[in-house]
Amino acid sequence: MKRGLDRLILAGLLNGIRLVWAALLIVAAGNVLRGQDTSSRPWSDDVIYFVLTDRFADGDASNNIPEGSDPKLYDPRQLDIVKYHGGDLRGLEKAIAAGYFEKLGVTAIWITPPVKNVWYSLADLGGPKTGYHGYWTQNFLDIDPHLVSRKSFNGAVEYPDSRDGRMQHYKDFVALAHKHGLKVIQDVVCNHAGPVFYYDANGNGRHDRDELSEWQQPFRKDGYYANARWMNIPEWNALQTQPAGPETILGRQVATSGILQKLEAYGRKGMSGDSLGRRDGEEVVCDFFSLRDIWTDPNGEHFDAVVNEFVEIYRFYIETVGVDGLRIDTVKHVHREFWEAFTERLRGALGPERAKRLLMFGEVYDGSPEVAGRYTYRQQWPERKDPSLDSVLSFDFCFAARQFLRHSNDEFGSPLNLEAALKNSYGPHYNPTPGLDGLNARQKMVNFVENHDGLNRFRAWKVNERSNILANALVLFSEGIPCLYYGTEAALLDLDGKLTADTETGRMTFLRTDEPARMQSAVESATFSAIAHFTKLRRELPALSRGATVPLWVDSADTPKDDGIFAFARYTTTDAVLVVVNASKASSVTGMPGAPMQLVAPKRPLLTKSGVLKLEAVYPAGGAVIPEVKWSGRTPHVEITMPPRSVAVFSAN
Repeated sequence: MKRGLDRLILAGLLNGIRLVWAALLIVAAGNVLRGQDTSSRPWSDDVIYFVLTDRFADGDASNNIPEGSDPKLYDPRQLDIVKYHGGDLRGLEKAIAAGYFEKLGVTAIWITPPVKNVWYSLADLGGPKTGYHGYWTQNFLDIDPHLVSRKSFNGAVEYPDSRDGRMQHYKDFVALAHKHGLKVIQDVVCNHAGPVFYYDANGNGRHDRDELSEWQQPFRKDGYYANARWMNIPEWNALQTQPAGPETILGRQVATSGILQKLEAYGRKGMSGDSLGRRDGEEVVCDFFSLRDIWTDPNGEHFDAVVNEFVEIYRFYIETVGVDGLRIDTVKHVHREFWEAFTERLRGALGPERAKRLLMFGEVYDGSPEVAGRYTYRQQWPERKDPSLDSVLSFDFCFAARQFLRHSNDEFGSPLNLEAALKNSYGPHYNPTPGLDGLNARQKMVNFVENHDGLNRFRAWKVNERSNILANALVLFSEGIPCLYYGTEAALLDLDGKLTADTETGRMTFLRTDEPARMQSAVESATFSAIAHFTKLRRELPALSRGATVPLWVDSADTPKDDGIFAFARYTTTDAVLVVVNASKASSVTGMPGAPMQLVAPKRPLLTKSGVLKLEAVYPAGGAVIPEVKWSGRTPHVEITMPPRSVAVFSAN
């Protein structure tokens, strides 16, 4: 017992315990990452931090209202959720240089699309909004001026006010991240451009910008709207899509064709309001509000040109800027053939050595592993077994974890769907064939419990900090690549968020300009300390990052003894780690009378051979009974008493 407790660094305002040396261990954990060669680290060892760049920190106030832009689009109070708040690359650079991400144990930063956006739309979910989030591309080969500075981080270089200047700042940002052992994942969009053209609904030959009908038209199943016309509103950057043709950027020739400047490259079929939830094909060909759907039909006249255009664009960001990974937006809204062609051609253009270091994971907004997993396969399976996308975001895991832990106050739900989600990853849903890096889709699945879309923050109104910590423990200890959402490390609370409704209210600014000490207070918080220790355990115990998974115990509705318990093991051929979560406000046990938890797994029958379980960590500190392993013949079993609302990690020998 004493040996295990000596390793604890988990502090808590929640339980009144504060370990003085926790901060020292957090700093030590960060120093392990500094200067590390990011390219040699397998993606299965990474921890991703997803940040909505405009909502992290305003590091440079001079870019908040770019020259020529509409000043009304920016909110200096950082309160209006639909306007720009000023977050930028400089804000992230300051956090990187301060060692913030290293202290947390993060090894990769996923940023929202940094490209030049349309800055305003009259028609979006909930009404008029700005393009602060980055998903309304106007120029795929330029960086948005809201995000960049005129001088380098060290002040030694002045960036020209041009595309090259903006791109150089982005390149330097990536280099700074690499210097601190951090990979950079760029969020990319191939499904649509922003509101770059309008529908001339009244046929008067001009854009009546205050008319909603000219921003969106109802979906047209047959045919298309021939009245599409390019926008020309410079103060909103609502302009014809770029690039216009071959480009020279930072001295590199980029062989783009300008296909995205042709209206024929867009579907122009109007908006389907429920496209996010559809599976009948309409979601693939429609506009979503005022976003303009790019025509990716493999039978379309411009299919190859569109695929090749995006290959050239993102090859540039990978080879010249140095981006390490691509998170691909709105995957299920694009023809599957496009992804197969895009991934194959991009890997071919990069060559095998660079391609094997690239991670391409997609957003398939669907809780069905069958629907999401199909994008990791090629349609010619099993003749072609190589992967299409490397992996996807695991909405299956996300929905199940939220069902278990995201409740008001001290309530909890059933972990049965979470058990099913872990088992699903071993079914036929995801391509088992390793990619060029030797890892398969299951090993590179990206786990999360919250994001910037309708899911919103895990910690909404009445969801307490302890539940947030337990949810992040599940993310960090489950098989796949864990992804944390910005602010979760400080238990950022969305007071306007509801448990029963999808909203975007959680897109608040994290490090506000009126709270200069917020970063330091975040580092000193209970949740930050807990997550930092979880990431440290993930580095120290290889089974937590590379091991297979087997669920061991799920609570029963028949008895209160094990209410709230979910236990699983991560194991390799030589090591095993047990993770036990108790979501109940009462002590619970991993077992019932006559039915103890067995320590066995499919490919390694005995999770412990010596009969020893060693407590590696428990949150909150001071709980978890050191279990005594017993044997039924040759089968080891154990009952572990878990304190209320806790998580414990045991290594097995």
